[in-house]
Amino acid sequence: MNCEQARRLLPLWVGSDLSDAGDAESLRTHVAACPKCHAGQRRLQESLDVLQSVSTAATVAETQPHSRPSLWPRVAAALPERPRVRDRFNGWVPAAAMALAASMMVAVSISSVQRELGSQRPLAWRFGPTSPSDGRNLFETDARFAPGVVHDKLSNPLLLPASNTMRQEW
Repeated sequence: MNCEQARRLLPLWVGSDLSDAGDAESLRTHVAACPKCHAGQRRLQESLDVLQSVSTAATVAETQPHSRPSLWPRVAAALPERPRVRDRFNGWVPAAAMALAASMMVAVSISSVQRELGSQRPLAWRFGPTSPSDGRNLFETDARFAPGVVHDKLSNPLLLPASNTMRQEW
């Protein structure tokens, strides 16, 4: 038997799981003659002994009753009883406060956008006589409201000084 075959069979032999008696005998003679395989057999045996001792200690600790009683029942008995008082505002007050805060944020942001844009607001934000919602039939369109129709005001671009970009004046 060579060392590679011995390394494959050594864990089975140490754990007493090697079923072939011929392999067990040839492994025993190889381990006795080879110092590397003998050291490997010794390390495996030590590891197996440690695992078995830990397993036995855990089993003993699980099966034996505790020698001292638990401290928790005495601590729990000494704690004062507090009745559970449920706050009647517990559910709807935080929800109402969050809704109020969100609506205030929306109102402030809309008013600040309207103030910044002033008269340069988009056509959809204007509510005047030129709006499509001024009572006329919404299906009738003219050149001012038809998308994609170029009319005379589109030919006069306006140069904005802040960003030097071209903007169409409506």
